[in-house]
Amino acid sequence: MKTVAASLILTTAFIAQPALAHVEVDNQCNMELHGSVTFDHGDLTITTESGEKVLITPSHQLYVENKAVNLDTDEQRWVSDYYTSIETAIPMTVEIARDGIKIASFAITEVFTELLGEDNDLSENFDTLFSDLSNEIDERFYAADGTYKFDSTGLDGDWADAAWSEEFDDKIESLVERSTGHLLMAIGRQMLFEDGDMDAFANRMENFGEMIEQRVEGQADALESKAEALCTVLAKADYAESRMQKNIAGLSGLDLLETTGQLPLKQ
Repeated sequence: MKTVAASLILTTAFIAQPALAHVEVDNQCNMELHGSVTFDHGDLTITTESGEKVLITPSHQLYVENKAVNLDTDEQRWVSDYYTSIETAIPMTVEIARDGIKIASFAITEVFTELLGEDNDLSENFDTLFSDLSNEIDERFYAADGTYKFDSTGLDGDWADAAWSEEFDDKIESLVERSTGHLLMAIGRQMLFEDGDMDAFANRMENFGEMIEQRVEGQADALESKAEALCTVLAKADYAESRMQKNIAGLSGLDLLETTGQLPLKQ
């Protein structure tokens, strides 16, 4: 029974792959949000924790509480850097979320096909789930006209939650729980093909698991590289924000971004 349990653990372990989209970004730079931010049709709006409204338009004009702020050359550079960095981070976040779904979908499809055959209801259920997750990402990040949008309302103070929320993880865990009985029966049937030889079955599953891991590893490494790049962009935004806060009148309360886990960005 230990080998059967080990095989089941091996199988279900791959189902946790979707968390990559959250975990990797979070581990790279631990970006926390203080206040809220929206990006809609090019307008970047920050609401500080004290309720102040800061708007940066697509032309990089700064408004504080609906009043235009005149900037010198250095101040304008920080505002432009801030806007451009956040604008750049949004599509990067979308790409990371999509890549996480692709990795998870591939791993789960391979596992269930190995155990249940190509035509099985569980694979179809997971395909539907991942399609739904992809559609939810579209709703989160795209306006009706196809332009990018972003709204931190409802996020748990973490930029990475935008890419992969706890709601998504809960849906996957629920489907895994409902699938456990099918997996146990499939494992039993597979063991019959090995004439009841648990060791032979465990070895076959271990070799299969190593094959899947090797095929996923390159994709996971690429995802981590993208997470590092996103972290760098967010760190640049954090640095520009700190310069704006210190040097531009009316922005002393601006402290939306807090990046830890990476060396401060200096320019």
